[in-house]
Amino acid sequence: MEVLQRVQCVDIGNTRTHIGIYENGKIHEQTHISTIDLVNSKEFPLSHLLKYDVPLSYCSVVPKAEIELNRYTESHNIKIFNLNINTIRELPISYKFPHQIGQDRLANSFAVYFTHHLPCIVVDIGTATTFDVITENEGYIGGVIAPGPQGFLDFLHQNTALLPKLQYSKQNFNNKIGQSTEEAMKIGTSIGYPAMVKGILNEIIDDVKIFDKKTKIISTGGSKNLKIHDKIDYLPNLTLNGLALAFTLNN
Repeated sequence: MEVLQRVQCVDIGNTRTHIGIYENGKIHEQTHISTIDLVNSKEFPLSHLLKYDVPLSYCSVVPKAEIELNRYTESHNIKIFNLNINTIRELPISYKFPHQIGQDRLANSFAVYFTHHLPCIVVDIGTATTFDVITENEGYIGGVIAPGPQGFLDFLHQNTALLPKLQYSKQNFNNKIGQSTEEAMKIGTSIGYPAMVKGILNEIIDDVKIFDKKTKIISTGGSKNLKIHDKIDYLPNLTLNGLALAFTLNN
């Protein structure tokens, strides 16, 4: 499927918001901002990024930030489209509770359904780690939700008296035995998180009998440097591509 016009794409996530412009098959002018700034800043933080003459397609999992985006685009007469369960009827959904599916998960599924070999598993690594399964005949059939890598560290800090608050960073440890509390926590996350993702992927593949050796696995979000599976394609702009495609079909 081809996107024939220029589209601004905004993915409002729990922690970060990803912005880019889809044009000529690629995402240009990308940037990330903190999602909390969309809610708390006195001046709308996207005001210097959004273009008034280019239509905007967005998905959101943060209602307060979505309200601010809609308020700003309406006041500046920017044409806007929200990717949600009611606006992407072209994607078949075989799921008991379709309105519970996050808009970002829908955008990822929409993108792979129209542009990739199926069946496909999409792994999106962010504040949460989501696994979504898309097939040719049934479309979106469901998935799994697990913590993101930062969640491992947050749990340890929030549920213990002495363990410190740490920020997750991608790093490799030659020595797998920590020599300090901080190092021990970081090693636990660097080893444990990829192992969790691999385990869930293997269970999904084994559990769903329709899968064969041609099953495609795609990752997006903060997963580029994580060795989570031997056969996996990393597509950092999958969600934005889904937003552009959905806008095209609906306009």
